[in-house]
Amino acid sequence: MAAHKYWQALAMVSPTPTTLELSEFHLYAGVTRVDAAATLTASAAPSGALANLKDDSTATGCYWAAGGDAVVLTWTFPTAQNVDGIVIGARTTSSRYPSALVLRGGDTATGTGPSPEYTETQFYGLGRFVSATKTAVLKPLGNASAVVVKTRDLYLCSGIGRIPFEVVKEVLPATTPKTYTPQWAKVRLERDIDGKVMREQWSDPVTGLGVFEDVDENFTYTLTAIYPDSGMRAVIADRIKPEGYPE
Repeated sequence: MAAHKYWQALAMVSPTPTTLELSEFHLYAGVTRVDAAATLTASAAPSGALANLKDDSTATGCYWAAGGDAVVLTWTFPTAQNVDGIVIGARTTSSRYPSALVLRGGDTATGTGPSPEYTETQFYGLGRFVSATKTAVLKPLGNASAVVVKTRDLYLCSGIGRIPFEVVKEVLPATTPKTYTPQWAKVRLERDIDGKVMREQWSDPVTGLGVFEDVDENFTYTLTAIYPDSGMRAVIADRIKPEGYPE
């Protein structure tokens, strides 16, 4: 994990996706809290000061009554800072507490591309809701290490395969040519040969893009996009060959 000047938290979805409420959000490098030096901003103004997320008290917090699933928190550090852990605080309403989130790090970029450019992504599960309580220091969910794990009949191991994806929805009424809007969804990677779910991750809420890196290139896979909106059915694409698949 690298040091970055900018860190963002996004894809914070609660059981009631349009709402979000947190009492604390701290960034860590190892066992050391590091967010005190950063300036914290939000893509949408909450009820409650953003300083409440840094005051080490679960008695105060920030609440977004609408658009909670689209909220992006940004920490801007004076210089590049490594982050490999977080602490999250709940308030008192379980339906507003996210079950997972994405943290990404980036730096100022030159040229015509986006700046900051975010080049590192970490995924966190937040565990069970406990009213007005902070988590322990949470670490990112699994990575692409080369540890081999034996299941009943197959081995699970990383490789050189890469499976990029884009989650979109066709604009209706239909246009010619067809046009699409990016969608935010949980994408599940399943190995075709035995139906084993290998990984899950969220598509980018702005672009709909994502990628599974370092998968075993010797198998084909099925991707299933599961939308937070219960009114939308899952979308499935099967027999996908990763980049690097032996032809």
